[in-house]
Amino acid sequence: MDLEKFEAKKIALLGFGIENISVAKFFIKHGVDFTILDREDDQLDNFEGQKLIDGYQLKFIAGKDYLRDLSNYDIVVRSPGVPYLTKEIQDAKSAGCEITSSTKLFFDFCPAKIIGVTGTKGKGTTASLISEILIKSQNYRVYLVGNIGLPSFDIIEALKPSDTVVFELSSFQLQDMEKSPQIAVVVNLADDHLDYHQTIEEYRATKQNILKYQTADDFAVINWDYPESRKLGGYGGAKKYYFSSKEKIADGAYVDPRGDVILTIGGEEKVCSQSELKLIGRHNLENIASAAIIGKILAVPTKIISEAVRIFDGLPHRLEFVRAVDGLKFYNDSFSTNPTPTIAAIKSFDTPISIILGGSEKGADFSELAEVIKSSTVKNVIVIGIEGPRIRQALVGSGAKLNIINGGKNIESIVEIATRNTENGGVVLFSPACASFDMFKNYKDRGEKFKAAVRKL
Repeated sequence: MDLEKFEAKKIALLGFGIENISVAKFFIKHGVDFTILDREDDQLDNFEGQKLIDGYQLKFIAGKDYLRDLSNYDIVVRSPGVPYLTKEIQDAKSAGCEITSSTKLFFDFCPAKIIGVTGTKGKGTTASLISEILIKSQNYRVYLVGNIGLPSFDIIEALKPSDTVVFELSSFQLQDMEKSPQIAVVVNLADDHLDYHQTIEEYRATKQNILKYQTADDFAVINWDYPESRKLGGYGGAKKYYFSSKEKIADGAYVDPRGDVILTIGGEEKVCSQSELKLIGRHNLENIASAAIIGKILAVPTKIISEAVRIFDGLPHRLEFVRAVDGLKFYNDSFSTNPTPTIAAIKSFDTPISIILGGSEKGADFSELAEVIKSSTVKNVIVIGIEGPRIRQALVGSGAKLNIINGGKNIESIVEIATRNTENGGVVLFSPACASFDMFKNYKDRGEKFKAAVRKL
């Protein structure tokens, strides 16, 4: 591992979340000097990184002016949470500063094969499915990194060329990438993160980077059902495979009308049926189809792929069954922070639904969600948070005939209202379609508090 690029350089870690804490530990181990820049001026007192890096006196610049002298550094390691197009970052780049990130550095240093997984929603579940398939095959030493796995620099020095890394990649991480993984997966592509990206075109452009630098020796697996993801097939030189839940695919995988996942690489093979799975929802059959293609590319027997997906029971906060109470079933889908996964969640049920919608703003358009609700089994909508009034307006505008109820000011009262209004045999679905920051710390906090409230019933 060549660390010469860091010698005698003035280096900043911009943002000090989980990923850059991992980079900091790596730098300290190898004697690389750096300064931490973070907006939160109380970060040093109560953050975990200081405890993790015992015996090293961190250099920390914090507060509202933390970006003021960015152009004075030679290398800036940007946290995904700091937008790449921030003026100070672009000014520093123009002044000759190298703007990088833990993800870019990992791709530079990683000796192993990387399977990169991106998409508006479903990338965490798909990355986990791929990891489980490869582990079950017993032919691969597999590392799962990203938001649902380890921070990438926690494993960088343990990796060997024979290993495989499954990397969940967000648009924030892909935005300034100049390398692509050897195997790329695009689970889907819809409008999202308009609170972070300046335009929808900018958001879509970030996803191109997962394929753009691939060569003829590489592979890409793409969702055929989304026009925007289908367009990505024109990027890079990789061999392209497609999957669909709407039509038959000749060289890839598809979900048939019965809910069977069929591989079609070198002949047709059934992977699984929906009735055999712990995962629910047709969108999860799409995730399985994409993961099955990866298994096939890497020569995992279809029987092993089938066994792995049948026992996989999903991730927390992704259409997670909480419990049944007095004839009602409660599902936690807090990870749904925009309308696309909420639409998928609604389509997963054919029983009466009371859905809890709302939260903080992300620039989402709720018109399609309203039309889906109009023709679904949703009977009650409990609207909450800052976006509650906009969701109500979209529902009224659609002409949907349902009961729209204002939720309470805390999760306990919201759950109580949903429970009281749901008919016997129905489902209470917590799939907000919005970010969580008006009432909760993040989607995990929101989901845990929902589950706690349900358990108290």
